[in-house]
Amino acid sequence: MTDKKNILLALSIISFVLLLTAIFVSFDEIEAFGMQFSIIWIPVWTLTILLPIFNFAEIILERDSISKRIVVALIFNIINMFFIIRHFGFEFFPE
Repeated sequence: MTDKKNILLALSIISFVLLLTAIFVSFDEIEAFGMQFSIIWIPVWTLTILLPIFNFAEIILERDSISKRIVVALIFNIINMFFIIRHFGFEFFPE
């Protein structure tokens, strides 16, 4: 039986693989919100934004037994965030 922890870990790994695919492979481009980007970035952004929220919620709800799978999933999500920040060249503290 699969539980939430396995599903969150699997989605985090899928998100990581999609991110690497989006960075290294060129796909069809669309224009939305005044930006032009590949179609594959839509699920990558969605998973990268939502999965850490779900992981933190699982950690908060299961305070007594924090699973290694949730921690590994959260690490994958943090790595995804750093790769996206690096790829798009966001500047948080412009001079």
